[in-house]
Amino acid sequence: MFTKPKPKLTTQNIYELRQITIWGVGLIGGSLGLSLKKNGFQGNRVGLGRNIGRLEKALQHGAVDIVTTDLTEAIQDSELIVLCPPVTLVPKFMSDIIGVLGKQKKRVVVTDVGSTKSVIVDTVEKQINHTEANSLFFVGGHPMAGSHETGVDASQSDLFENAHCILTPTENTNSDAVELVKNLWKFVGSDTHLCSPEDHDLLIGAASHLPHLAATVLAKTVANVATQDAKALDFTATGFRDSTRIAAGSAELWSGIFLQNREILLSHIDMLIENIIEFKTLLKKNDTKEMQKLLIEAQKIVLKLKKTD
Repeated sequence: MFTKPKPKLTTQNIYELRQITIWGVGLIGGSLGLSLKKNGFQGNRVGLGRNIGRLEKALQHGAVDIVTTDLTEAIQDSELIVLCPPVTLVPKFMSDIIGVLGKQKKRVVVTDVGSTKSVIVDTVEKQINHTEANSLFFVGGHPMAGSHETGVDASQSDLFENAHCILTPTENTNSDAVELVKNLWKFVGSDTHLCSPEDHDLLIGAASHLPHLAATVLAKTVANVATQDAKALDFTATGFRDSTRIAAGSAELWSGIFLQNREILLSHIDMLIENIIEFKTLLKKNDTKEMQKLLIEAQKIVLKLKKTD
């Protein structure tokens, strides 16, 4: 079957874009809007969402220039759309965009900021291929920056500076669109890295998803320890707070991430359990030498990471 080639983009330069739409102006979307302004973007920053009150708050914070709950109004003049919802909503948002822009001739690039990529990229590519959306391009993206806090109140203009941003193009992804999205994140100070959606989920499943799960389980475990007179939580200090801080993140957001990266996360959990059992065995044997060896190995890993921060 002959596939009509998609037209090229008119520009890959962020400075030349007249309008960028941010769909979901919370922590990440709000920080992106602030970062664009801070770094000299002169076009319109349009904030799109369902709750006009939250959008007006984003406007007051200076995260966007224009706000609307109307999809057509928000995207019809934009050349770049950044989707910032929970990962489970990205395909729905993309379907809505296709419904509005699918048959137009103007070229539009859509990207997202989701913490999972395989399900999102596969689903969105199928959505585009099954429509007449010849001028829509999608590039999977994931800026490695954030906070356990949520909402535009927590947004920061420097959130993405010196942060990593992973882009996950496939053999179907338009190279000009990749370059534009790469330039977006460079524009706000991030280092961009390219990998497949599958490699992203494997690596980030270990680097981000597993630590969040471990923090959640640790918080719950400590909360269950108590005597008749006191609770372990009454005596927690910086060690507990440092280890569990990320567990304060949005339950809705993280449950979606865990489920979309379920198979990878299950394998990482198995590996974590094996390591815990290994340490438990050393405790049972009073094996100080091997225990210290494991502690030193972990210490070296953490100290090495601190030097690169």
